[in-house]
Amino acid sequence: MGFFSTLGEIFITIFRLLGTLVLELVKLPERIKSGNVKEKVSGIKLGLERASKSQVTSEKGEENISGDVFFDPGEKENAVLKLQVSAAAFIITSILYAFNILSLFIFLPVSIILILLVAYILYYQIKIMYPDDFQAYRDFFLMYIAVGFLIIIVANNPLIYSLFSFTLLPSLGVLIFALVAVAAIFIIFRVRYYRDYTFGEVIEVGENTSQVRVDYDIRANVKPDIYIVENNDFKVKEHDIVKLSIESSLFRESKPKKIIGKE
Repeated sequence: MGFFSTLGEIFITIFRLLGTLVLELVKLPERIKSGNVKEKVSGIKLGLERASKSQVTSEKGEENISGDVFFDPGEKENAVLKLQVSAAAFIITSILYAFNILSLFIFLPVSIILILLVAYILYYQIKIMYPDDFQAYRDFFLMYIAVGFLIIIVANNPLIYSLFSFTLLPSLGVLIFALVAVAAIFIIFRVRYYRDYTFGEVIEVGENTSQVRVDYDIRANVKPDIYIVENNDFKVKEHDIVKLSIESSLFRESKPKKIIGKE
């Protein structure tokens, strides 16, 4: 596992650099115009903090800029959904351009808008909503942006393209490369960031089980929902933050199973 973990880190670094390079090139005019990105970010975060319902205790001090902010679970789920849709739309757009279905004049503005949208959601929403797991979100979606550009490179490079092409359906080679690349991202991400636990808030306590609200957890592959979990001899009360073991599956979303700790 050590070998695969190291290999995964190498691939993540490569994809992250490609994705970051694209984002930095897109944001370069804005950086030159604004002169100070940090002040802009601080202003936006301050506005979000004023609009939030309440504050919770900060766990990591400086990493949670201006303190942790309470977000409605639906709001956090919506942000992640928009991020997933934007990244998927960029890959689909890249495939359509590689197949010459979209012209360059359509591909460029659409791809720039999607990249800007991914960057905005990552750095102005996800970074505030999921400060502890931001690096995982960033690497995952930057790798998808990099894959979109790699698809175009493969489609326009006869040497690489011939490795995946077929006699009757040569375009199928690009689709196969796209599927392999997406699967590789999933495997690399799982090796590098996967964890077999998540966290949730107790909303109702029973004798042997409790109902726990869990936010979306990209590292544990848990979707936001209310789950019934075993108390596992832990004495908990409403609004306690608890650590939960999960029942994982390779092709299905994981589900919290029982309480294994209290925060």
